[in-house]
Amino acid sequence: HYHVFRSYYLTKLLKFFLQNPNELLSHDRIYDFVWDYDEEYSDNSLRTYIKNLRKILGKDKIVSFKKLGYRFIQE
Repeated sequence: HYHVFRSYYLTKLLKFFLQNPNELLSHDRIYDFVWDYDEEYSDNSLRTYIKNLRKILGKDKIVSFKKLGYRFIQE
């Protein structure tokens, strides 16, 4: 299956996960990579992008760690 990423932020988030497989990535590190320093972002927007990536990659590919961050599982 091929998916076209229509969202700039979704593409950046996927790139960050692929560059850091199996590593627990804090919310702050994700925000720093995905959003520019002068842009507004929220926890809700990050959760929405994570939800959309899970639909594409499989829900077990991105693990949530409450109040810590996320880990992309690459085997």
